[in-house]
Amino acid sequence: MVKQNIEKHFNRLTKKQRIVANYVLHHPSFVSTHAAKKVGERIGTSETTVLRFCTEIGLEGYAHLQKELTMYLFEQSSSASTLGKYLSQGLQAQPTDNLWQKTIQKDIERMEKMAQFISAEKFSEATRKLHEAKDIYIIGTDASKYAASWLAFILNLIRPNVFEMPLETHAKIRTLQKMDEKSLVIIISQHRYAKETLQMAEWLQGQNVDMLGITDSNVAPLHEFVPFTFVLEQVEQSTIDLMPLLTIFLNALVSGMTTYDPAYYEARKINFDKIEQQFILNKWS
Repeated sequence: MVKQNIEKHFNRLTKKQRIVANYVLHHPSFVSTHAAKKVGERIGTSETTVLRFCTEIGLEGYAHLQKELTMYLFEQSSSASTLGKYLSQGLQAQPTDNLWQKTIQKDIERMEKMAQFISAEKFSEATRKLHEAKDIYIIGTDASKYAASWLAFILNLIRPNVFEMPLETHAKIRTLQKMDEKSLVIIISQHRYAKETLQMAEWLQGQNVDMLGITDSNVAPLHEFVPFTFVLEQVEQSTIDLMPLLTIFLNALVSGMTTYDPAYYEARKINFDKIEQQFILNKWS
C-alpha cells in the first residue's frame, strides 16, 4: 500500500520530499522503528519535510506511515536475503519436481506482467532512436554492467559506432566528452542505483544529450535525470530475478531496431557470417 501511494503521488512531491520517498522505499525497517526527526537527520532534511511527505501521499501522519511499513515488512518477510529467496525454490525442490519447467514458467509469468506496462508507442520511439543514432553509448555499473555488456556486444554485431562505458575513470571522462546531440546514451540503473551512474546521467542531462533509461521502479532516482525511461518493475527489488527479463527486453529493443531497415541489417548479418566463417570457424580446423 505504501509503495503504491508513493508512486501515485511521486510526480507532485517536492525534490526534498522525493528524497524522503526514496529513503522510505529502500529503508522501510529504519523508518518503521525511528522517529520522523531521526529519519530527517539521516537523509539530511527536516522533520517537517518528513511529516509533510506523509500527508502528501495521502496518509494521516507519520504514525500511519510506520503502521503501513510494519505491515509491509511483515508481508514481505524481508528478513530473507535476495540471494536466499532466489535459491529457495531450488533448495526446497526434489529431483523429480521438474524444476526447470517451474522456473521457466515463473519467468514467463513475469515477462507477461512486464509486457503489460510497456507502451507500444514508447517502445517504437526507442527502437527508432536506436536505428537513427549516429553513435550509441551504453552505461551500466555494478550489477547493471552485465546487461550493458551484453547489449553492447549484440549491437556491435549489426551496427557501427556502439560503445560501452569503460571502467577506468579517465577513460569515462574522455567518453563522456565525445557524446553530443547525435548520440544516444542508454543507461541501465537497477537497485541499488549506483551513484556514479546517476552522476553521469545528471551531467549528460545538462549537456542536452539524448538518453534512454531502463530501471526497475517508478520512483527510481534515474527518472529525475532521464524522463524517457522504461520501468521493468518487480515485486521485490532483486537484480538477480530481474536479469532474465532485462535481457529479454534488451533483445526486443534490438529486434525492433532492425525493423526500420531490414535490408541493411540483413546485409550486416551476411557480412558478419562471411567474416565468421573465414576467421573464426577456421580457427578450429
